[in-house]
Amino acid sequence: MNPLAPAGKTGRYRTMLGAAMVALLVVAALILGYANRARAVAVPLEKISIAVSSTPHAALLHLAAAQGLFAEEGLDVTLVSVSHGKAAMDLLAQRRVDVAAAAEVPFVIAVLNGEPFSVAATMVSVSSEMAIVARRDRDIAGARDLVGKKVGVTLGTSGDYFLWAFLIRHRIQPDAITFVELAPGQMAKELARGAIDAVSTWQPIRFGAETALGANAVSFVGADAYAVTHVVVARHDFLQAHRPAMSRLVRALMKAEAFSRDKPQQAMALVAERLKIDINALQTGWPDLDFKVELLQSQLIAIEDEARWAMARGYAPKGAVPNFLPNLYLDALLDVKAERVTVVH
Repeated sequence: MNPLAPAGKTGRYRTMLGAAMVALLVVAALILGYANRARAVAVPLEKISIAVSSTPHAALLHLAAAQGLFAEEGLDVTLVSVSHGKAAMDLLAQRRVDVAAAAEVPFVIAVLNGEPFSVAATMVSVSSEMAIVARRDRDIAGARDLVGKKVGVTLGTSGDYFLWAFLIRHRIQPDAITFVELAPGQMAKELARGAIDAVSTWQPIRFGAETALGANAVSFVGADAYAVTHVVVARHDFLQAHRPAMSRLVRALMKAEAFSRDKPQQAMALVAERLKIDINALQTGWPDLDFKVELLQSQLIAIEDEARWAMARGYAPKGAVPNFLPNLYLDALLDVKAERVTVVH
């Protein structure tokens, strides 16, 4: 008998066992891969379209898109670019988008005019970036010098509300100036060619107006006049039918908020690239932008003030200020981070 035979059989057994184990691992990997693909097919990304303005106020939405944070939350988000928040609200009213990002003012006007809209979250607030940019060569050196002048403004927007609040703070009657309605993209050009004496606007339009005038520009801010807040808005029926998706949207925005806080320079560069604007237009005002996803009780007070103004200006039917609490959609934030909701409910 060959004394090496048993050892040879043992070796063959081990080889066969090893091959069997490899085969089992391959089969297991195939099964796992198939299961993952099956799950991917079974749970596709949920599609949401969002109208966003070409301003830094929508930065969290742009950052979430650029960093793939929406996809991480199971969302396939399409950002529809518009010039300003009022245009975004118009698309929402026409049901051409699911969600819109805008300042509170056009939201308030839309609700007063019967649109079934609710705020799902605040994205940013800032009190120092709005400004009136005027021409020095029109004998404008102080706020009182605006009396009798033509001021360009996009009616029904935060720029309009800021102008009114600024005039009131300086005890100037709004009818003491001439309001000239202009789209945001027209302001710098019309101011530079002298068709108007001043403009009331936000960044980066403000930067463009100041740059166009150079040393001839004088700017007036009013941090105590108005703190502009930008919000995420959707229709009541969409919010009720898509609560899980809105919670995931809020979670993605919170991730973008953390990114903007931890890497501000990188975040600013990404936003400038996506908005296709000079990064210098962002650098001055970027530190003042308080990016935070929340819903505060103080918002209700600001909304009520804006409602009174809108009715006084004729942007909505006159009447009692309505209860705006039903127009604050709390569920998404309560699902994700309840402490970010201070609204009494």
